Amino acid sequence: MIVDHLSNLYKYTFLNSNISKAIDFIKNNDLLSLPQGKTIIDGDEIFILRDTYPSKIESECFFESHLKYLDIQIVLKGSEYIGYSNKDNQGIIVTESYNENKDITKYQIKDFTKVHLYEDMFAIVFPDDLHMPKLRKEENTTVEKAVFKIKLQENKE
Repeated sequence: MIVDHLSNLYKYTFLNSNISKAIDFIKNNDLLSLPQGKTIIDGDEIFILRDTYPSKIESECFFESHLKYLDIQIVLKGSEYIGYSNKDNQGIIVTESYNENKDITKYQIKDFTKVHLYEDMFAIVFPDDLHMPKLRKEENTTVEKAVFKIKLQENKE
């Protein structure tokens, strides 16, 4: 997982060619004005999931991972913790097997790292990064978020 300020997102374009498309979209659009739900940028290659929610206590959240897409999770307003654990860490329990239609596996993890995300920060989350978004940092916090879903390129060996 990579965590940084939104102004530095351009430094990570080498990770996936579609990150440049995401940056162009960010520069030319007000992410806060996007409708809630899915906004397609380039077919199934890149889209945004826009959400507004109250941050939650740990027992109301879950760990997840994805195989087809990497996430760029951008906090637009508010702040939250995002839980992090690598898939190879000890004590990971799969609670829901991989759902190909939703590109998600769900987990339960006791020992993990919490990373504080606040306005204009992002986290790039890869398939090996088990992550728990929406974790409450402070009570009564509403979070405005845009999650760019960037299709992973297949290895051509």
